[in-house]
Amino acid sequence: MVSGYARGLIWSLFDMTNMPLPPYLLEIVLRDGRSFYIHSPKGRDEETKDMVLNVYDFRAIGPEEDLIIRKKLDDSNWTDFQNVYKLHPLLEYGRLRLNLDDILYCVEWMKRRWFYETGDEIEPKTLIGFEFPSA
Repeated sequence: MVSGYARGLIWSLFDMTNMPLPPYLLEIVLRDGRSFYIHSPKGRDEETKDMVLNVYDFRAIGPEEDLIIRKKLDDSNWTDFQNVYKLHPLLEYGRLRLNLDDILYCVEWMKRRWFYETGDEIEPKTLIGFEFPSA
């Protein structure tokens, strides 16, 4: 049995889906303070509670690239998360190997709308107290 809601949610991802999640949707924070956005579950060991998660790699993504990605995600028709390079050619994903106990908490970001439409212009929304991954 997995204790804690955050760990239970991440552990149950393997039963819920093998499809990629959109960027910025499900964030895990590890005990050492690092955080990652989950792309997809890859594998787990029931006995040791070790797992492999595919996570989005934002290291090459700067503010301009981030804006392009977020605008594409704002399009409600965007569903092709299998090919992250279609969101942006610099967006990649990597594999994170960890134990379930390494997870401190997770954040489910329920809305992915980051821009207001004001007439002919699109303006970014104001940050609400968190930072996005940077290099």
